[in-house]
Amino acid sequence: MLRLFRTTSFRFTLIFVLLFTWAVGVLGAVVYRASFGAAARQTDTIINGELGVLADLFSESGPGMLTRVIRQRTAWRDDSIYMLIGAPSGAVLAGNLTALPPEALDTEGGFFDFEFERPILDAAGREIGIEQRNARGKVMRFRSSPEAEQSFLVVVARDIAAREDLRGSLANILLRILAATIALGVIIGILFSRSLLSRVETVNRTARAIRGGDLTRRIPRTGAGDELDHLSDNLNSMLDQIERLMTGMREVSDNIAHDLRSPLTRIRNRLSDAVNGGPIEKEEALQATLVDTERMLITFNALLSIARIRSGESAGVMKPIDLVAIAEEMAELYEPAAQEAGFELVLVTAPTPPVKGSRELVSQAIANFLDNALKYAEGGSRIDLKVAPGKNGGAELSVSDDGPGVEPEDRQRVLERYVRLEKSRTTPGSGLGLSLVAAIAHAHGAQLKLEDAIKPVKADGRRGLRITMTFPAADGK
Repeated sequence: MLRLFRTTSFRFTLIFVLLFTWAVGVLGAVVYRASFGAAARQTDTIINGELGVLADLFSESGPGMLTRVIRQRTAWRDDSIYMLIGAPSGAVLAGNLTALPPEALDTEGGFFDFEFERPILDAAGREIGIEQRNARGKVMRFRSSPEAEQSFLVVVARDIAAREDLRGSLANILLRILAATIALGVIIGILFSRSLLSRVETVNRTARAIRGGDLTRRIPRTGAGDELDHLSDNLNSMLDQIERLMTGMREVSDNIAHDLRSPLTRIRNRLSDAVNGGPIEKEEALQATLVDTERMLITFNALLSIARIRSGESAGVMKPIDLVAIAEEMAELYEPAAQEAGFELVLVTAPTPPVKGSRELVSQAIANFLDNALKYAEGGSRIDLKVAPGKNGGAELSVSDDGPGVEPEDRQRVLERYVRLEKSRTTPGSGLGLSLVAAIAHAHGAQLKLEDAIKPVKADGRRGLRITMTFPAADGK
């Protein structure tokens, strides 16, 4: 629980609760003062009005009329309170107050609050008890003339007990609202912090597992679609990239160790034999060693390219590229080689929208397509390089030939590394060409498809091969 209170989310929630409580308190105080302040000012206005009326009556008709009017008004059962005292005798001449409030002695001419006793009457008007009430009043001294010795003290007040009861009730309600706000805010803060802490702990567990060597672990999503889910997606993408890099490193290491063991063994044996041989044997050993080392370099570079493309390192910045322009350049580059091999290289293009990709990698993919056709389309005479718009706004790049083709059950396998369907192995190659193309397609989010180029298949079994790479639209739709 202490850890929960130390979380940043709980602290922020507590700060927001305190600010909200402060705002509610200020709003309550404003409403409180606006409502009861207006009522208090209205009471003071009424009292001043009453005193003004009585002062005018005294100056016009004298003390006798003042006494009669006050007696009449005290007979009314309302919130008005009066008291008339003759000075200097101090006799109470009229009113419904039993004694002059002590507060009146110190505030002559000003307002004061006091308590008084009022009888409780039953339905028949009989007195059945006494109750304490709150009132607000003002006292003034009336003289017939400034030189007159006799004066009269007049107290005018209003019963404010009901208003004070309402004021106390409202203050109590506001205090309860503030207490409930704080309690509810703390509860919400605890629940929110517990939920957030649980999700953070999930991330921590995943991080500990990955640190322990389990690179397959990923941060689970809650499906809420909030910022934590977005963070989980980004972290998972980063972990996928790290896993791809680590897997690529392991694969390159394993493949290099596998592919170099046999050639290095042959080179060692050949050189060992050449040491004891004559000049002819040494020359033949050197020539064979040069061929082996050249093949090793080609294989090594192909493996590195595949690993870099799979990891995203060689893809660089993807930007809109023109597949038609790239295909035209590659067709012009391979036209002499195709003629020398006895093939007619035909370029077929149509207005095609740009796609997002790497010009270098797409050029390399086309080169591998054409190299593959030139090597393995034995007995064929035509190679078609085609670029056309895709069905969903993207583009399709394909290379087809009229050679023997690839059996349907082998089409997925030829995309793997070191797979060569040629049983005699007389054609130079490492079996990494189409594997490199598959890596390039993956880097571009493109789909790679192998199918028959000749339909229906000829009687001699020639089916041809069409390799199609379908790119998504440049805007990602």
